[in-house]
Amino acid sequence: MALGVARGAVLAGKVPAAQVWASAPSTRNLRAFEELGCRTTHSNGEVVQSCILVFLATKPHVLPGVLQEIAPLVTPNHVLVSLVAGVTLQTLEQMLPPGTKVLRFMPNLPCVVQAGAVVFARGRCAGEREAAVLQGLLAACGLCEEVPESYIDIHTGLSGSGVAYPCSAAGSTP
Repeated sequence: MALGVARGAVLAGKVPAAQVWASAPSTRNLRAFEELGCRTTHSNGEVVQSCILVFLATKPHVLPGVLQEIAPLVTPNHVLVSLVAGVTLQTLEQMLPPGTKVLRFMPNLPCVVQAGAVVFARGRCAGEREAAVLQGLLAACGLCEEVPESYIDIHTGLSGSGVAYPCSAAGSTP
């Protein structure tokens, strides 16, 4: 999904590809970002030092290690945005320096073709400015709305899986 969001933002002209950084332990996971024209690295710290807006897009069990690695580099200027399933804003805020601006969002698969639905929620320290920046960026993926955090899991179930139902129904024979 991180690639889909990056692709949507780049193709919509929201951000130049050369300003997008992607980090992963495997070069294989970075190839698609490179093909899009993004900068890549194997260092999460390099991303945090190069960017103010940092997206966290890992598997849930990997996130604590990533947060431990980058927390010493996070400043009051940073905005961290998570699309890690099941990890709450409260958990993120506890694992990062006090006062860190944190937002959480969840896209669905149609976002990769700029026809999706995205919901987001903000943490205690993220204000209107951070919400507006994120919403403007994610609008490139389709509909983007701010919701209470409790709605994110609902969105994941309904909008994430819901697109499969019409496809299954269309492909089945009575």
